[in-house]
Formats: sequence, structure tokens, C-alpha cells
Amino acid sequence: MFEMLQMGKYGAYVWSSYGLALIVMGYVVIKPVMDKKTILKDLMMKYHRESHQHIESHQLKKEQENL
Repeated sequence: MFEMLQMGKYGAYVWSSYGLALIVMGYVVIKPVMDKKTILKDLMMKYHRESHQHIESHQLKKEQENL
């Protein structure tokens, strides 16, 4: 079993390659999920900000019409 893990003199290269590949694949899966949360949060903030501005401009127009 230990000899199989050693893979002759190439064990360190092989297992470090597997480890690096696993880290890269994990990043490829996790990064879009993290980006999605950030993008959705930014879009919600922008939506609320723009809807609030729309309400304020509408109220301002009404006040100007009443003058």
C-alpha cells in the first residue's frame, strides 16, 4: 500500500498534481457561487436606490405642480 502511494520516485509529483487539481476545481465551483451572491446584493441595492429616487422625483413633480 505504501509503495503504491509512493509511486516509485514520482509519488510527490503525482500527489501534488492531484492536490493542485482538486484546489483548482474547488475554486472553479465555489467562485461563481460567491460572485452570484455579490452580484445579486449589488443589483438589489441598485434597484432599491433607483426606486427610491423615482418616488422622490414623482413627489417633487407633484409639489411643483401645486405651486
